Amino acid sequence: MNLSPHKYWIILALLAFISAGADGQIFAVEKAGFSSERYDDFSPVRYGDYLVFSSNRKHDVIIVHTSPESGENVNIWSVALNDSAGLNPASIFSKELLTSYNDGPVTFNADGNIIYYSRNIEVETKLRDVFDDRNQLGLFQASLVNEVWSDITPFAYNSADYSITTPALAPDGSRIYFASNMPGGFGGADLYYCDRVDDAWSEPVNLGFNINSTGNESYPFVNDEGILYFSSDGWPGLGKKDIFYTWQEGEKWVIPVHMDAHINSKADDFGIITNRNGTEGYFSSGRQRNDDIYSFVTDIPPFYKCDSLQKNYYCYLFYDEGFMDIDTMPLNYEWNFSDGEKISGIEVEHCFPGAGTYNVELNIIDNNTGNTFFTQSSYDVEISDAVQPYISSPDLFLKDEMIAFNAAKSNMPDMKITQYYWDFDDGVNAKAMDAKHAFKTKGSYRVSLGLTGEPDSTGLIPKSCVFKYVEVLEDNQELAMYMAVEKGDLKELPMSALEDSSTISPLYSLKEAMERDAVFRVEVLNSPEKVNIDTSLFDPLRGAYDITEVFLREDSLYSYTVGEASNLMDTYSTYSDVVEKGFESASVRSYILADLAEEELLQLTSTLGDFADAYFEFDDYKISETSYPILDQVVIILNRYPSLRLEIAAHTDNMGSFEYNMTLSQKRTLSMVDYLVSQGIARDRLMGKGYGESRPIASNSSEEGRMMNRRVEFIILDK
Repeated sequence: MNLSPHKYWIILALLAFISAGADGQIFAVEKAGFSSERYDDFSPVRYGDYLVFSSNRKHDVIIVHTSPESGENVNIWSVALNDSAGLNPASIFSKELLTSYNDGPVTFNADGNIIYYSRNIEVETKLRDVFDDRNQLGLFQASLVNEVWSDITPFAYNSADYSITTPALAPDGSRIYFASNMPGGFGGADLYYCDRVDDAWSEPVNLGFNINSTGNESYPFVNDEGILYFSSDGWPGLGKKDIFYTWQEGEKWVIPVHMDAHINSKADDFGIITNRNGTEGYFSSGRQRNDDIYSFVTDIPPFYKCDSLQKNYYCYLFYDEGFMDIDTMPLNYEWNFSDGEKISGIEVEHCFPGAGTYNVELNIIDNNTGNTFFTQSSYDVEISDAVQPYISSPDLFLKDEMIAFNAAKSNMPDMKITQYYWDFDDGVNAKAMDAKHAFKTKGSYRVSLGLTGEPDSTGLIPKSCVFKYVEVLEDNQELAMYMAVEKGDLKELPMSALEDSSTISPLYSLKEAMERDAVFRVEVLNSPEKVNIDTSLFDPLRGAYDITEVFLREDSLYSYTVGEASNLMDTYSTYSDVVEKGFESASVRSYILADLAEEELLQLTSTLGDFADAYFEFDDYKISETSYPILDQVVIILNRYPSLRLEIAAHTDNMGSFEYNMTLSQKRTLSMVDYLVSQGIARDRLMGKGYGESRPIASNSSEEGRMMNRRVEFIILDK
């Protein structure tokens, strides 16, 4: 297709009209009062309090060229937006931009001080050259300086071989869209864009076959949500040029969505613009012989990019990687769910009642007592509903049956929902959280739910929408046949393996414990308060077992245990004996060796002291005799846990120079290491490090604080 410049306003007058579309909007449409009866007005653009548009109406600013076919050429006009009744006449937008050829359409940057507009490239030709096909359309830029449009510069990609026209800037000014019949397209006029890079426009990019057809695409407009409107006579529509919209997902454009009846007509419809929320705007249409500008308003905002409704999954398959062979023992596996259900087995399916946080335990149960022998794993499962509007309704029902649709389960934590919009895909809409609807004919319907929230500081209304398909059947006989087919095809539903909307927080895992060098002990009692081991409570165990006390800091409990084994099943005989001796609530607990050693070291230093004064004479690094009992206890702990490696850290107060204190502390650690080695501890299990005054834990302004800073610490390495 050749875009003949002198026929430009006829050939490219593509888009424009609205009233009730496929997206469920209901529009009130009215011809703009300023639009003339005789001439063509089209392609409106907002500019402050004015509407700027293209028109071939007459003016007497300069003498213009005309042709018998097209009448007067197109120029850029404006009218006050508050003049909806057309009381004040439209006028030429800018004398500086006016030529005797075709000017417009236009687009402005957000600040309103830069205009991009279409016009004939050559405007200095003589009258006989007006119809020269080589005088193509191009884009031009001008800047507003002191209320005057000046510095007119041509677009870098204008050409005498093809036309570029109908520009549209993205809201942030980073991209410009336009129509062109440049070589390499898909048909007549295609849509292209250029991106702003380093104060220049990148080379034109064709929007591709998802947007451009073998026909003509033109008159782009981009709203604040990134939705691209355009007109086309190549995509299936209602008549000539129809309005479509699309958006970009990644590098691809979505197949255009046709704006149905009342938006489009059998005539040319094109040049649509909307406000930020899509609830009002203008467009162009040739439905009344001439091209005219129409205004529209809707109380239902448009919803784009609707997602398919995600089902909220509450059912899971539970299993544990650390299962042991317990078939030869009177034990069995049981899953314990905090919603009250217990299920026996190695792999089990469980459905939670809804979103929330649940505790899950895998217990080994003693068949003889029914009590828990050992808790193999424990974790919290947090289940969240998908962040989306939610449609609650049957998926299958009969025609004329009144069906309840509910949106109460919508999960939009970042949106304060102000309104619910239903589109039942049969021309019926509703505004409420709860809606009832009966479908009059059988078929598959795409039911949509849109939500709006409170406007932000800029007035933009947040929106979100989903859709799902429902099946409407003719009668009960068809329903029975449908269900029979579905039942025959029914397969076992796969259990979800912790969906993206769920998280798991491990609390305990036998596998992890074994990786950290765990031992197992039979716990006969635990208590938040310390219990005297000499109490008669433990008398049944005396003579048979040594009772060990361990403080579990993480649980804030004192644990009293007997026996110890590196293999869990080796504790069963001790466990059974303890139960027979009257400790029916006994169970087996694992202990990480490093944790046990750390606890014993903490108890040692809290009992005997961690002050350096307990180990050394004042201002000396040689070990004093008073330190032997403490260090001998450290030897016992290291012998009890042969895989343990220890850092011995020494600290000083700030008395003396920094260098002196650092040297003193280092010599003190070496003295302690030497002593432990003399008691049979391998040197490679020990590391001495002096920190001097660099790590105080109290103020050095008092003797009490300085004494606290003069300390020795035993730190387990490689926990």
